[in-house]
Amino acid sequence: MRNARPAIVATAFYLQQHHDRCYYSEGAQRMSAINRRFVLPVVMDCSAFYRVCYNWAGAIDPYEFGYGVREGYTGTALNAGKHIDLALVRPGDAVVLGAFPGRHMAMIVSHAEGNPVCISMGKPGAPEIVRVSQMTYLGEPTYLTFNAVGRRIYYPPGHKKVR
Repeated sequence: MRNARPAIVATAFYLQQHHDRCYYSEGAQRMSAINRRFVLPVVMDCSAFYRVCYNWAGAIDPYEFGYGVREGYTGTALNAGKHIDLALVRPGDAVVLGAFPGRHMAMIVSHAEGNPVCISMGKPGAPEIVRVSQMTYLGEPTYLTFNAVGRRIYYPPGHKKVR
């Protein structure tokens, strides 16, 4: 098994760069991008965005269902992820805002001196780059980490992997 974190984060940036082809929905189609690696356009909400990044990068399902199961929401992430302190946060981890079942989640892409930078799929026009401090009106942050390994790792089209 290999570390998929760099590919997961690269996938989040890929989707953010193609935000004009990403559509926000909490409807049934929000998980339709699972197993459709790097096919745009996509329809997602915040928790589906996180899961799609893992799926497209080749990582195991962070929600522990297996990708054949097309369900899960922010509360699923709170149950499946390992709760960690801010000091332990690294790119590819998640922040969930608000008490269980959570109001929103985003992917951390940089620790940034205690105010992590995230990519958030929280509204039409997203994914967008925001800091955790810009989202705390949604509630207290909870930081989560997930197993980020995969057998075969995939990077977005055009991605230049730095060695």
